[in-house]
Amino acid sequence: MIEQVEHNSVKKSSKFVFIIWLLPFVALLISSWMLYKHFDDQGEKISVYFNNAEGFVAGKTPLKYKGIKIGIISSIEVDEKNINRFLVKIEVHKKALPLVATKGAKFWKVEPKATITEISGLDTILSGVYIEAMPMVQNIQEIKKLKSQYTFEAVSEKPINYFDDGVFLTLKSEKGTLEVGASVLYKSFIVGKIVKKNLIKNDIFYTIFIENDYKDLIKEDSNFWNISGVELKASLSGIKFKIDTLSSLVAGGIEFDSDDFSPTLKDKTKVFNLYDNKEEIEYLKDYVILETKKEHGLQKEFSKVYYNGIEVAYVDDMSYMLNDNKGYLFIKFKKQFASLLEHNPYFQLISPEISLEKLENISSLIKGNHIKVFKTSSKKQNKKEIYSLHSLPMAKEVYTIVLKSDEGIKVSKNAPVYFKDIKVGRVKSKKLHKNSDELRLEVEIFKKYQYLVNQTTNFYMQSPVEFKASLENISFKTAPLSGFINSSIAFETSDVKAKKLSNRFYLFESYDKMLKDKYLQQKGERFTINIDDASKISQKSSVYYKGVEAGKIIDKKYNEKSNSVDVEVFIFDKFAKHINESTKFYSIGGIDVDFSLKKIDIKTTSLNTLIKGGVSFVTLNEKAKSVNRYFNFSFYDSLKDIYKEQNFNNDGLRVIVKAKRKSSLKVNSPVYYRQFKIGLVEKFELSNDGTHVKLQLYINKKFKHLVRENSIFYNATAFGMDISLFGVKVTTETLETLISGGISLVTPTKYEKKAQNLQEFILYDDVKNEWLEWNPKFEKL
Repeated sequence: MIEQVEHNSVKKSSKFVFIIWLLPFVALLISSWMLYKHFDDQGEKISVYFNNAEGFVAGKTPLKYKGIKIGIISSIEVDEKNINRFLVKIEVHKKALPLVATKGAKFWKVEPKATITEISGLDTILSGVYIEAMPMVQNIQEIKKLKSQYTFEAVSEKPINYFDDGVFLTLKSEKGTLEVGASVLYKSFIVGKIVKKNLIKNDIFYTIFIENDYKDLIKEDSNFWNISGVELKASLSGIKFKIDTLSSLVAGGIEFDSDDFSPTLKDKTKVFNLYDNKEEIEYLKDYVILETKKEHGLQKEFSKVYYNGIEVAYVDDMSYMLNDNKGYLFIKFKKQFASLLEHNPYFQLISPEISLEKLENISSLIKGNHIKVFKTSSKKQNKKEIYSLHSLPMAKEVYTIVLKSDEGIKVSKNAPVYFKDIKVGRVKSKKLHKNSDELRLEVEIFKKYQYLVNQTTNFYMQSPVEFKASLENISFKTAPLSGFINSSIAFETSDVKAKKLSNRFYLFESYDKMLKDKYLQQKGERFTINIDDASKISQKSSVYYKGVEAGKIIDKKYNEKSNSVDVEVFIFDKFAKHINESTKFYSIGGIDVDFSLKKIDIKTTSLNTLIKGGVSFVTLNEKAKSVNRYFNFSFYDSLKDIYKEQNFNNDGLRVIVKAKRKSSLKVNSPVYYRQFKIGLVEKFELSNDGTHVKLQLYINKKFKHLVRENSIFYNATAFGMDISLFGVKVTTETLETLISGGISLVTPTKYEKKAQNLQEFILYDDVKNEWLEWNPKFEKL
């Protein structure tokens, strides 16, 4: 029996086959997505220029924002335009790009830094340097409003982040002893630091940052001062010792205080003064100056000034004028006692006096030599610039007069009064008139000099400012040496025998104003001269007409409209009638030397104008139209320039000659025809293309017909030399042109029509013999 075996076929699932074919498709989608994400996250590149790329590595050095990596350096290149700069290209993450690729963003290199006041960037020792970024604003909405920017200049240091919580203030100081990073303290507690230091003109400006928790400590009247470690001063009058915090001992610092009841600072742009020390805040900024002529035994910074037993000031500094046997004490007054200076204070030196007869000022044995101050007036008066330090006043027999002034005269009590540099009196008092602002000085003239004062006397202020010694001006009306620091009064009397009509006189602010008044009291006219440089005329110069003094320069003012200087002159009546539109003013003085091979002509004026200089005028046409004081006269350097200008008129001919080089030619070099001067070089300039020199020649009116279109100009400075068996022959136009230069003109015998104005010619270096044979005969024109 045969067994039948059944074979059952295995059927494969179609679902399994579908999954196998689906896997490559899924892998393709995943790889495409990864590739898309790679390029999508790759971001864009920005360019930053650095002056130093040391430590940067392409592909490694990161760009960070507040410690978070937002990009990486992709390449580093040397700037094509400047090999000392480096172009660093940075690939920025796409999400961070709007943060840094905006206008105003800052970039800087972070590397290890260690100074007295700052240690930073230590993390870069292990990780390497990196680039830090900071946008111009901090708010996201404001960042979106900024314009995009992809090229930047790196900054050398980390910029100040003005968006930090806190307050930024500016302090002004005359010294730059503090460094960035130094601490700012309040009651010895650190509340901030110095973040920036700038030099603007002669002042130092510090930017300080006060932390947010302490910003309310800053008031409208806060005071800031420098703390500088240890201060030790010692003398027989005392010992002064001071020490601040340890950090300020090393790096210095700033401390401040505030009145609790004062309003909180509102204007954050306010500039505060930075004082040298805390004590300086309590005292007036300006010194009170005491003058003394005797030994005082005072010591700076220790000797005190007392009022009714209360310390009100101290001696801060001293100086001596050895030649004058004078000493000056510079006193620092406390602000709360500054009103004493408005009551005509009297300063007295207090020193101990011990003898068999008496024992005085015993308190000074403990206090040392010191000063007492007293009020001498119950009414307020103007403060003085210099006070006297007295011991006992000395009475003198005097003749009292009153000086009046409408100006703010700066003169102190006991200021000297001089006549021809001899002290003949002193200022007794200074006050304002009861019913006006007129200043009145009570002056004591010593009896033996009383005869010098009468109706012809003029008083004026005499001070060191009046002294001038320069090439422009030498003035001999100066104060005596004793008046170089303390202003003084002087007077002139034109007639000592004149009558005494009054004991009241006007006090002029300066010698110049006194002279001006004397001139203006006479009959005369004022005129205005316009000049481009004020140094050409001295304000004290006299004005001359035909060698006779006719007036004076009385004022100089800058004219904004014309960008020049207006000089006001006063001319006496008898000379003013000669001034009209044809009048020319010119400078006189010094020595005028005219040198040539033909002559040496030396001209000079009087010794007075030789030293001080002066101004003169000449009237070319007495029948010309008259002028008023507002007519602006031109000013000439010399009379020669005036007459030279008369030759230069539109009736003459001007031509241009082109030369290969300037040679020895200059302005005013002569132009000859048959060795006869017919014109001169008016000006010259280099051509625009630089190939030649263009000289403008002026030909006198009566000779302009000699210049024709075919005329030839050659350099008369050149000379030739012929050597033969019979000797050496040197040829030149004239010996004078050999030194000063010159140009010669030749015109062919068959000449053409007349040359046109500003027609151009070639200037030949040498002359040809055939040119010298030309002999044109010009028709009568």
